[in-house]
Amino acid sequence: MRRRDDLTFGKLPPRLLPLLVLALGLLATAMAGLGFQRLAQSRDEERFANVVAQASNQIAARLDTYSAVLRSAAGLFAARQTMVTRPEFRAFVDRLDLPGEYPGIQGLGFSLLTPDGGGAETATLLARMGAPEVRVRAAPPGEPVHTVVFLEPMDRRNLAAIGFNMYSEPTRRGAMERARDTGRAAMSGKVELVQEIEGRKQAGFLIYHPVYRGGGTPPTVEGRRADLVGFVYSPFRADDLLAGIFANEPNPRVSFAIYDGTVRPENLLHRSFRHDEQEVARHAFMSGQRELRVAGATWQVVYYTTPGFERGSSRGLALPFVLGGLLATALLTAATWRQAQARVAAEAEVAARRAVESQRELLIAELNHRVKNTLATVQSIAAQTLREGASLRETRESFESRLLALSQAHDLLTKANWRGAALEDLVRLELAPYRGGRRITLDGEPTTLGPNTAVALAMGLHELATNAAKYGSLSTPEGRLRVSWTPQDRSGEPWLVLEWLESGGPQVKRPSRRGFGTRLIENGLRRQLGGEVELAFEPTGVRCRLDVPLSEPAADPLAASR
Repeated sequence: MRRRDDLTFGKLPPRLLPLLVLALGLLATAMAGLGFQRLAQSRDEERFANVVAQASNQIAARLDTYSAVLRSAAGLFAARQTMVTRPEFRAFVDRLDLPGEYPGIQGLGFSLLTPDGGGAETATLLARMGAPEVRVRAAPPGEPVHTVVFLEPMDRRNLAAIGFNMYSEPTRRGAMERARDTGRAAMSGKVELVQEIEGRKQAGFLIYHPVYRGGGTPPTVEGRRADLVGFVYSPFRADDLLAGIFANEPNPRVSFAIYDGTVRPENLLHRSFRHDEQEVARHAFMSGQRELRVAGATWQVVYYTTPGFERGSSRGLALPFVLGGLLATALLTAATWRQAQARVAAEAEVAARRAVESQRELLIAELNHRVKNTLATVQSIAAQTLREGASLRETRESFESRLLALSQAHDLLTKANWRGAALEDLVRLELAPYRGGRRITLDGEPTTLGPNTAVALAMGLHELATNAAKYGSLSTPEGRLRVSWTPQDRSGEPWLVLEWLESGGPQVKRPSRRGFGTRLIENGLRRQLGGEVELAFEPTGVRCRLDVPLSEPAADPLAASR
């Protein structure tokens, strides 16, 4: 049963496995890094939303608390059958401990709707309230006058607001009319407080709560307008208020800018940072805008993250995470590469061993084959030589010369590692003992013979040369020998035509019997090489023509001559 890894990677080239591991590792790292980044971003967005909600709730809760203070002051006026006096109002405010319990509030005051626009009736009423020194500021005819009578604590800033007609300023007037008609607290838009008499001026706003005759709130708008006595109110310096709200956060996670109504430079109430807002927005990790509705007014709060928020983000871990993944991928790829290299080396070593073993077996088989063929050839030469019936000396000489021819052919083949032998070298080697002067002529193109063909032709040429030296053209000085050969292409197969032509020697007679050489040339070469042999004993000299294929047969060179 095959293992799963064999089924998966068995056919994969070893050198491709590290590339596959690298690709999969990079893909996994990229996907994991992207997922980690998205998860971190989602968590950051959730954290940012929570921080923004927390900051907005802190602002809204503080302003609601101040609205509750105004309601309690309005309750003070509702509980009295007569107007509240300055000492009573001061005692009430002192009891509240505004600086300690309600940081950020500028003060708590009362604005009186004068009954006659500042005439005698107003003067009498102010005297009963314990504020006869208040000077009512004039207003256009027919316009109500709301004069600031009380404002505690009575410091230099708040003292500057005593006697101010708040109804004369449009932004304040809008908030006062809204509070009057609804019977609830109403916050004004951005104003410059009358208290801004020294130092850096801050944007300000006010919250008003109406006070009606009879202590209650009339059920109709007309009734509320008719029974209005005045307003308890609180002025706020925006920077002081917001700094007080977030005083307990030394390392805030967000900074913010608050705008009255729409986000425009002229509507800026407060910003918790000193740098230019565009620069802050450019460097902020995250930003967002949130609407805040308090006491009938609308603020737009733009939030920007701070370095404190960014330090708590896990997004910065994405890069180390990816780097760690890349490092792990690199290590795994390197290990896989080394393993693949080792596998390739092992396979190469096994293949080399198999090749060596195969070569050794081939060499042994080839050696065995060649030894058998050589022994068979020697045996055949010996048998045929002895069969000629010559004297012992002649038999020995014939046998030795034929063995020498066989040996010379083997030497040529050995020099070429038995891949073949050049025909011209073979002819020159066989005719070397007889090449004196210009008796022998060789003519032919360079031609390479296979091992078996070379051995067979060597034996045949040896017999022709021996016969010529004994009885033919090479037996006299006047004799001549011409050996020529021509390679041919017959139907795509290579062939060789070799001609042996003797002349100038003794008159040739056809032998009365066929000796070993004749049988070797006529029968052995024809059968062994699969070609045609024409041997003619003409009176002028022996002529032999060999037509043999150059493709390598596999046969015993002397088997056909036995």
